[in-house]
Amino acid sequence: MDDYRTPLTFGAEARLRRQVLFTSLCAFALVFSLWQIAPNNEAVSSLLYPFRLVVTFVHEAGHGIAALLTGGRFIEFRVFPNGAGLATTAGGNRIIITQMGYLGAAFFGAILLFAANRARRVRLVAVLTGLFFIGCALLFTGSEGVLLIGGVGLTIGLWSAGGALRESESQLQILLRGAAIGALVLTFVLVRSNVALLTGVLSGTALFALAALGSRTVVLFGLNALALIVGFNALNDILVLWDNQSAMLGNIPNDAVIVARLTNLPVNFWLSAWLLIASSVMGAAIWFGIIRPARRAR
Repeated sequence: MDDYRTPLTFGAEARLRRQVLFTSLCAFALVFSLWQIAPNNEAVSSLLYPFRLVVTFVHEAGHGIAALLTGGRFIEFRVFPNGAGLATTAGGNRIIITQMGYLGAAFFGAILLFAANRARRVRLVAVLTGLFFIGCALLFTGSEGVLLIGGVGLTIGLWSAGGALRESESQLQILLRGAAIGALVLTFVLVRSNVALLTGVLSGTALFALAALGSRTVVLFGLNALALIVGFNALNDILVLWDNQSAMLGNIPNDAVIVARLTNLPVNFWLSAWLLIASSVMGAAIWFGIIRPARRAR
């Protein structure tokens, strides 16, 4: 275990901060480079596709969490294969809920970036982030979440039952474990159309694996890359919306148009405010989470 759990000497603290700064810069360079290449490179665009789904997942979850925090209900949310998404809520403060898609993604990136770079137990940050993804996926993506829980539970039960048998019952053991694999495959076939559910479960599982198998440097790099991808994609999406303010999902207008109608303020006012807030929280996370501690440790 390479997490730091005891007080660090000045030299060790300085080395840790340099490591953090280096991995953060690598993560940022990776994200920035891929952004520039993606529009003109189908292979890179395909590589970034899972992250596009993750960004949409966080965006829609942000709407729902805002509903819960303002006294409403988070009914469910969907992520579509083209990267669009839709959250269904009831009650709460509609103005806040509507804004917390883009801003929620920026806050997620900023909080994760700060926590990953300031926490001594960076693996715990990865686990908690994984729980966020899996929890939102199982609780708020519709009835398929219950089906997935039941299918995985059945798989574990059948596999465990096979493992409890004696050697003389090897044929029954093979049968039970075959049934366990079949139950798992069937479960994923049945829920395969729920992109939000699969995105959340697979993202959470990947973060658990990162925490369990990666070195501290690898875990830190992975969390920084995720934070930067989600946080700065929120900024990028706002800029894209600026150029296409009539964008709609079916007959549903985009978030900026909805909040403009709710407040009788121009769409550009809200887009400008979102850009300012999102860039400020990401900048604050970089300063307080990475740059300032590194300067103090020198």
